Amino acid sequence: MKGTSHLLIGTAAGAIAGYTAQPDVKTALIGAMIGGVSGVAPDLDTNGLASNHITVSKKVSKWLMETAGIVILLTLVYQTFTEGLSSDIYLYGGLGLLLLIVSRIITQRRMLTITGVLVMLLGFVLGESIGILLAGSYIIMASFLPHRSYTHSLLGVAFYGFILHYLYAEWPIDGMVAAGLAGYLSHLAADMKLLPVNRRGVKWFLPIWKQEF
Repeated sequence: MKGTSHLLIGTAAGAIAGYTAQPDVKTALIGAMIGGVSGVAPDLDTNGLASNHITVSKKVSKWLMETAGIVILLTLVYQTFTEGLSSDIYLYGGLGLLLLIVSRIITQRRMLTITGVLVMLLGFVLGESIGILLAGSYIIMASFLPHRSYTHSLLGVAFYGFILHYLYAEWPIDGMVAAGLAGYLSHLAADMKLLPVNRRGVKWFLPIWKQEF
């Protein structure tokens, strides 16, 4: 199923769950937003709607790295001719070359890994926020997982539930946990073989049982 479909289903599920937790329009709207985000979260394990919207595009990343690498190397050459050899030549020369090399081999999936690392750093900046640290670790792990594996399982649901639990402890928003879990579970339900649009199903019980449903 396409990412936009998961987004819409997750939004609806989140709105219903939010309203059930606290029957007012504000909570329903907040639940809709949380459910929409949660509804596409399992697909961070592929280059889909979720991963492409939270990472800088591969083309932009390559251009930034190449530009930075060239500028560093040209600056180093200029300083060498005008001021002579510097003790930092190996450090900055290596950094410039490293940026040029990485720019040639970087993939969108590794950009997602970097995004996860940055989210974890944000967690440290915000007073070691456990919720944000867990969210960053989820993104990093998802960037290395095969599509429809652990993020599409009860283990993924449980881990996402921990993230929501700690985020709620730090920012108590009515309906957050219910809407988030509803959106996440809606994704897994929509990816099941029960629907004719899905050729593959969901391995709910990984790693114990690899049967697709």
